Amino acid sequence: MIVNILYILLAIVLLGVLVMVHEFGHYLVGRLTGMTVLEFSIGFGPKLIGWRRKEIDYSLRVIPLGGYCSFLGEDEKNDDPRAMNNKPVWRRFLTIFAGPAMNFVFAFLACVALLMGYMTAGIATPTVEDVYQDMPAAEAGIQAGDVIVEANGEEIAFSEEGAQKLRDLISASPVDEEIEFVVERNGERINVSAAPALMTDEQTGTSSYMIGIVFEGRTYTLGEALAQAPRTMVDFVEMMLDALKNLVFHGEGVDEMAGPVGIISVVSEVAREGFYMVLYILFVISLNLGLMNLLPLPALDGGRLVFLIVEAIRRKPIPPEKEGMVHGVGMLLLLGLILVITYQDIVRLIAG
Repeated sequence: MIVNILYILLAIVLLGVLVMVHEFGHYLVGRLTGMTVLEFSIGFGPKLIGWRRKEIDYSLRVIPLGGYCSFLGEDEKNDDPRAMNNKPVWRRFLTIFAGPAMNFVFAFLACVALLMGYMTAGIATPTVEDVYQDMPAAEAGIQAGDVIVEANGEEIAFSEEGAQKLRDLISASPVDEEIEFVVERNGERINVSAAPALMTDEQTGTSSYMIGIVFEGRTYTLGEALAQAPRTMVDFVEMMLDALKNLVFHGEGVDEMAGPVGIISVVSEVAREGFYMVLYILFVISLNLGLMNLLPLPALDGGRLVFLIVEAIRRKPIPPEKEGMVHGVGMLLLLGLILVITYQDIVRLIAG
């Protein structure tokens, strides 16, 4: 019970970190562009802790599922030259865009850490890193640490080409025909044989012949990780946009949507798998948070950016009261959606 509570608290802290990163983007750029910050808050609702420094109120509030950075003149007209409404369009644009941008920066750093610490760089050798139980390799006696030096009488080079040659040989093997391997173990060469088994990938539905081994690879260097991280982020963003498109136009995934309660539940569960999953979930949620906030919807950063683009085109500001009303209605609709999804989360939790 105590362990479960600790993991739930960890999930809440992780979400709080991502919110803080987002709001800190607004805060930092706002101050750099000369705007007056009224309050920087992590969480909503009643104040738990609060202090004031250099005319800015800082607070930590009861509900740690969001936050805000409040600027002077953000949703109303104010004659103070330091007010947000009196700053040029480009300064306000940068300040609003900085929130999602900081989430992308955080996701990039998390991705670099994942690549350097846990993901292989696609460069493998014919060294066996892992052997799956109840598969032909395990039954033949192949062990982790073995180096495959021959297969069916052909020499296997200790290189990526050698590992790929083995993959091709195994996948092209005739049905029920054993492959004769020579493995090197502790300086000794041992002959083993294994007949590849036909396995089907449950996600893709494709079938291929395997013997149940994983070749040893290496993690990315810092330079490789810095180069690969943007490509990895683009791949994930494309998947997220596809999922969003299918949700909006086809209703796919409606039952799988998760609100704050569902997210905390999922994060607390996957965090048990170790630091790798903590990094992974931070990467995915931060990337998702940045992307969703750029959607051109009222109350989101993307909606505010649309108003600024319109203002720049027409060279005339939209009355803050009207813009504030639009965002207010958008916020009510967003809160309503969150309540519905939260109810769905709670029902799922009760149903197990």
